[in-house]
Amino acid sequence: MFFFAVAFAALQAFGASSMDNCLFNGRWEITAERARTSAPAATVQFIASAKSLSFDLEGTSRWRLDVDGTPKEYFVTGDARTVKVVKGLDGEKHRYRLIKISETNPGFVSLYKISLDKGGQFFEKPAAPARRIEFIGDSFTVGFGCEGGPGDSPDLEFEKTNSSLSYAFLLADGFKADFQVNAFSGRGLVRNYANIVPEWTIEKLYRYTVPGAAPSEPDAVLYDMGAFHPQVVVIFIGINDFQGEPPYADKGKFKKAYADFLDKLRAAHPGVKFLLVSTKVWPNDDLTPTVKAIYDSQVASGRSDLEFLAIQTENSALLGHPSVHSHREMANTMRPIVAKLAKWLSR
Repeated sequence: MFFFAVAFAALQAFGASSMDNCLFNGRWEITAERARTSAPAATVQFIASAKSLSFDLEGTSRWRLDVDGTPKEYFVTGDARTVKVVKGLDGEKHRYRLIKISETNPGFVSLYKISLDKGGQFFEKPAAPARRIEFIGDSFTVGFGCEGGPGDSPDLEFEKTNSSLSYAFLLADGFKADFQVNAFSGRGLVRNYANIVPEWTIEKLYRYTVPGAAPSEPDAVLYDMGAFHPQVVVIFIGINDFQGEPPYADKGKFKKAYADFLDKLRAAHPGVKFLLVSTKVWPNDDLTPTVKAIYDSQVASGRSDLEFLAIQTENSALLGHPSVHSHREMANTMRPIVAKLAKWLSR
């Protein structure tokens, strides 16, 4: 009961409270009680005038709060439900953005309420951008360990992952686009790294609104593919299928699953365009020729809705992952290709 007494006392100092005025980016399961997500880089945006804000949150995560696009504060929440109060605001009208910068897989985080101080005011819900982009990937897309170094302890995974510095977030933010980052560290399309939880591959996790909750919830909600229609989907998968300890994924099975996945996305999003991304993997470097073969097969069959990119990454961050610098380089490399696919001629 101690938490609820403290939370109630904290919220008594606040006035306006609403999530009806919020724009959610990424996959969120929203009910009357709460909004919950497991996605990296999931965000909540709202316009308000306030001298302080209160976020009623539950679940372990790192967060970044932006004011008019500029980072204002970073904070961490734990498993216990807590009220995070952000003070020192100027009371003027601003656009706020709360970004979940860590990965939650397995598990999820919940947002129950956003409150303003007694003199605060919510304004109209921000309009969803006309541009829409989706990223499907693994730890490289999450931004896993990007703030770390090769000598850092693997135990710093939580502290060193920052999805707001990943190439995916940087691309979406640069285009001022609505977006989803559906990415899962250690997972492959048909074979996970070291064969961990083999039944929960990217393709299966992708089916759920809150993928981090799906393995432990028999009634987990399937994602409504009509809820968000991207104009471009960046697919950067397969690293975990062909890297680490063997046996690796069967290439024929991988190619078929990849082609089937593309067809599923085409059926859900008529007119969508794809960027198929690959990179060098160890020890056999099987990923790039395999994805290139998929691309060539698609083109040979008459498809003109996709491009292929083999990208170089500077894997100098935690556990051999791309650094913050490398994520910026990846975003810069992909930007003109995505712009061409979507016909986004300017930012």
